[in-house]
Parts: sequence; structure tokens; C-alpha cells
Amino acid sequence: MLKTNRNQRADLVLHLIIEHYLRQGTPIPSKLIANDPEIGASPATVRNVMCALENQGLIYSPHTSAGRIPTIQGLRMFVDGLLNCKQPKANSLQQLTMSLSKSVTPEDMCKKASKLIADMTSMTGLVVMPKTNDVVIRQLELVRLADRRLLCVLIDEHDQVQNRVVDLEQPVSELVLQQTLQLLNTALAGFTLDEGGERLGFALKHVEPEVSELVKLALFGDTLELNEQVVFASGETRLLTSDISDDTATLRRLLKFFEDVTPLNHLFGKCTQNNDVRVFIGKETGVDAFENCSLVTKAFCKDGKPAGVIAVVGPIRMDYQTVISSVDMTANILSSALNRQL
Repeated sequence: MLKTNRNQRADLVLHLIIEHYLRQGTPIPSKLIANDPEIGASPATVRNVMCALENQGLIYSPHTSAGRIPTIQGLRMFVDGLLNCKQPKANSLQQLTMSLSKSVTPEDMCKKASKLIADMTSMTGLVVMPKTNDVVIRQLELVRLADRRLLCVLIDEHDQVQNRVVDLEQPVSELVLQQTLQLLNTALAGFTLDEGGERLGFALKHVEPEVSELVKLALFGDTLELNEQVVFASGETRLLTSDISDDTATLRRLLKFFEDVTPLNHLFGKCTQNNDVRVFIGKETGVDAFENCSLVTKAFCKDGKPAGVIAVVGPIRMDYQTVISSVDMTANILSSALNRQL
């Protein structure tokens, strides 16, 4: 029985150290912990417990004082416990459901979800999803920008516009430009890109080489643009906090990171392997810019398959319980919205 009590006391001491760190960001001394009525032990006993926790790699002293703060391993143990007890808030649940149910397109839903979760957590909201090929194309336009530059404009059935600037090796005539535009609209308008691609493949066998080459450049380039990621971020400036860094240059690099989040793809890939909330703390992200940040993530689904990832980005010292439940709830509601189950 004594062993069980010691284990319980160690768990409670660790919990108090972590909670104090997340609230205050400072080490907590043994005397302050001993004053907690739940501990029921002297400062000397608490110091022994803290030494044991330090030997396990769960806490450490950042200074020569007796105070301790959690290590990443200690935070990981704490967060893993929270992942099993997610409690969504009723008011937030209703607000999310009503807002997303009014959205028309998946892009609009993801944009709203990003802002809503950023506001719910007072941190940075992030929704990442691949551009899909299952929307119906309504119209294509080719606009001449210069002798050797064109703008390819693709408008889908939801009036969403995607652009691609095409750099040409040599100028094209107005006749080739018009023939290319006619071919693109004949093959693609009224179809998805996948469906239109099959029609286009057949049509390209019966046109002049110049037209065929321009079609490929306008739509594909080296890779198909519509297969790239769409990123919706909200509240990025909330990362400008001393909880992450006091160095202005470091914070600027962190904000700039949101222009291209592909270095986080390995984390997003892990998220899509199951339907669980995942938390990556500091160096666990594998990205230098996020060394002092935590990411709380979960995949959302459409038609039973992962459709993207929603995440909250904030300092390591965050309210993990609230953020975990918010991410879990938002991902579930976004999945329902994408499948029109709201």
C-alpha cells in the first residue's frame, strides 16, 4: 500500500509542477508544493519525490535553485493523459455547427473552421487540405501578360478561381492561343479535372504540336497545381509572444513559415493514419521554427477517407486540455459538414 501511495504522490507532484509551469512559466519550489493540501507531506519528502522525478527525466531545474519545471518527456506524459479525456464545450459545439452548416464549398468550411478554432483557443488555427480534382470546371481563360507569359485562369462550379502563370520559351501567336483556349474549354468545361483529363488526352492527338504543348504548360507545368495543398491559417500574429521567443527575428521566421507549411507534411501524414488527436511538443515537430511551439492536430474526413488536417499552433505553455478538446470537436464537426450531415 505504501508503494501505491508513493506513486500517487509522485504523480500528483509532477502534475502540480506541470500545471504551475503552464500557468506561470516559472520553476516551483518544494516548499510551495508541500503547502498543497493534497500532498500531505513535508518539504523534505517533496524534495525526495522531485529528485526521483528528475532521475526519471520528467523534470529538471533550469537554475541552481530548488525549483523545477517539466521536461518535454514530462509534458508528453501529461499530455498523453489528457488525450484520453476530451470534453467538448456545448456552446462552442453549437457555434461551430451553425457556422459550418451555412458554408457552401469545402474551402469555405475550412476557412471558417480555421478562424473559429483560432478564436476558441486564442492561438493560431491551421487547416491543411490537398487541392482536389473532383470539382466541376465551369470555364477556363488564357490571358496574355507579356510576349512570353500567360495567365491560365480556372473557374469551378462554385466560382472558386485558381491561377497559374505560364512562362513560355517563345511567344505564341493569337491563333494558337485561341485554338488552345477552345480546346481546353471543349474538353474540360462541365467535367471534373479527372474526367476532362481523359477527354483532353484523346483530343491532343489530333491538334498541332504548338497547341498540344501550350495545353500541357497551361494546366500541368512540371506538376499539376490542383494536387497541391490549400492552407487556411488564422491568428498567426498570436504567435508573437515572449512565451515562444524574445527574439524578433525568430518570431518573424516563425510567421514566414506559414507561407509554406510543407516541412510539416510528415506530421500531417501521421495524423491521417488514425482518427485520434495528436500532439507534437517542441522538438518533436522536427522543424526548427517550431522548437518552442506545440501543435495539436487531428485529421478530418470526407466519404470515409482523410480529407485534411486541422491544427492549433501555440507556445509549449498552452492549456492542453482546452486545445485538445477544441481540435477534436472541430475536426469532427468539419467532417460532418463536408459530408453534409449537419
